[in-house]
Amino acid sequence: MDAVPIEDAISHGAKGIVLAGVGDGNTSKPALDALEAAAKKGIIVVRSTRVRSGFVTRNVEVDDDKNGFVVSEDLNPQKARVLTQLLIASGVSAPAELQKAFTATW
Repeated sequence: MDAVPIEDAISHGAKGIVLAGVGDGNTSKPALDALEAAAKKGIIVVRSTRVRSGFVTRNVEVDDDKNGFVVSEDLNPQKARVLTQLLIASGVSAPAELQKAFTATW
């Protein structure tokens, strides 16, 4: 995956981006760089995974704290998107507060 879909979402005013990554919610370096740029612009970035089961764990393969990312824990990308939308609609935008909501799901 390259950065094009992420840059397109940013240019169209996305307030949040949920990555449907591989394994532990990972993706390519260009995509991670674009997600980091999105987070720096105040866009909520949630890392999730397409694999059938398992957790996306903070700061294991990606430095979520440094990048300002949220991890979906045990939520698949579809569920992570719904929770992200609800949190944005409720005015929650701080990564730490978002992470608390995701952690509370299990």
